[in-house]
Amino acid sequence: MTADEQQIRALIDTWCAASNAGDLAAQLNLMTGDVVFLTAGQPPMSREDVAANFTSMMKTVRLRCRSNVQEVTVTGDLAVCWNHLEVEIAPLAGGPTARRAGNTLTVLRRGADGQWRIWRDANLLAAV
Repeated sequence: MTADEQQIRALIDTWCAASNAGDLAAQLNLMTGDVVFLTAGQPPMSREDVAANFTSMMKTVRLRCRSNVQEVTVTGDLAVCWNHLEVEIAPLAGGPTARRAGNTLTVLRRGADGQWRIWRDANLLAAV
């Protein structure tokens, strides 16, 4: 495994840990300024949209994220990561936990500082 692949796998692990902890600041550090997230049935989301949605969500739910990286391909300062993601969404007030799972395809960019960050993300999670 190359050093780039190790860094990208660590980024995915850090993203899940930040999601589980409700740590928006950590997540923002893992995104480029012009990041775009694509999800089924929703318009594309910018960094600001993701931050607002996450902040709102964390007031009412707790997340539990698990990822299983399937493939990482690095070409220069761009990388593609195919990941199988499982998310549990538990209401803080109690009630049934929603479960979603599926594949994500993430394009990452290496910044001038040498760090990989999420640039584009297509999320195909469905209820399970």
